[in-house]
Amino acid sequence: MTDAAAGLEAAAARESPAGHDGAAGHDPAPEAEFPTVDAGSPQRLYVGSYTASSGGSGAGITVLERTAPGQPWQSVQTVEADDPSFLVATEGALHAVSETTEGRVLSYTVSAGRLVAASSAASGGAAPCHVLFDPASGALVVTNYVGGTVSVLSGDPSLTSRVAHTVALPVGHGPVQERQERPHAHQASTTPWGTLLVSDLGTDRLVEVVVDPVTLVPEIVGVHLLPAGAGPRHVAWLGDRLVVAGELDARLHVLRRVGEKLVVDHSVEVFEGSSSASGVFPSHLDVDGGRVYVATRGRDSISVLAPGGDGRLELVGEAPCGGTWPRHFAITPGVLYVANQGSDTVAVLPLDPETGVPGEPLDVFTLGSPACILPA
Repeated sequence: MTDAAAGLEAAAARESPAGHDGAAGHDPAPEAEFPTVDAGSPQRLYVGSYTASSGGSGAGITVLERTAPGQPWQSVQTVEADDPSFLVATEGALHAVSETTEGRVLSYTVSAGRLVAASSAASGGAAPCHVLFDPASGALVVTNYVGGTVSVLSGDPSLTSRVAHTVALPVGHGPVQERQERPHAHQASTTPWGTLLVSDLGTDRLVEVVVDPVTLVPEIVGVHLLPAGAGPRHVAWLGDRLVVAGELDARLHVLRRVGEKLVVDHSVEVFEGSSSASGVFPSHLDVDGGRVYVATRGRDSISVLAPGGDGRLELVGEAPCGGTWPRHFAITPGVLYVANQGSDTVAVLPLDPETGVPGEPLDVFTLGSPACILPA
């Protein structure tokens, strides 16, 4: 594949609308409908963004700080980088994927609250879109979307000669021809039994991987099937069950472990009528307080679901995301931060203490093409 073709595929995979120019700033927001919980609130946010490399309007990684809970966020540092679309923190360090055709992992140390460039390494494939710290091996695990590979490399930011140990996902395809022509690794997540699950949007599979803690070499040890056309993107554990967001079918698939296999227990719509709606793409998924939160691009909303009396997920409520094209969000006590890529904004939404459903924004600040938000 040529560099140009890979770049076009990476852009299409994001299904992103055109960005808007914008600099850091605040927009007025109405008063919250209910009080927020300040205990444990973060004092620093790291925001990764899409940059001019892919047609975005972000500058790289933005560091925001505030003096106390309830005070406005202020930009204190911007680190230029090409498409740092996903971030993960380790002790004393921050790591980002550079979602480019070349594919890089960028590592920074944190000194006196500022990011200091430490090292850069090849990601092991084109368009890396997710990075995870694996506590079992102490390594970084990177999923390369266009490359269809998963790579493992040392999490030590001081190592300037890090090498990515890479394994290709099994050959296959799905029924959605324009998105599922071959494997597309979208996310890696840990399991309670010490392995990793890689979401393969291109083949409707979760690929189970084990990492040698000494050599950091990954090995595929299992494959778990999802409904055809689901397009698994992000996953999260709800107790002993795994919830998978289907980007292509706009459904949540709940899996349980039977022997060595993960099997679908039931599937539900992200919002009422989502599976038949056009132009809607669930993105990030997380679990907090026994509730499942999922953002949907095109719908520009956050859905909240919880287990009902029969154990099946039920929709608790749905609320606007405070912008357009919500790509990612982060939950802190009483508050949800949304990276709205399409509107070049980060929205700060209070969570109802009874239902968990987001309310009107406490704050909305401008930041070019935000793709990932990480409280610290």
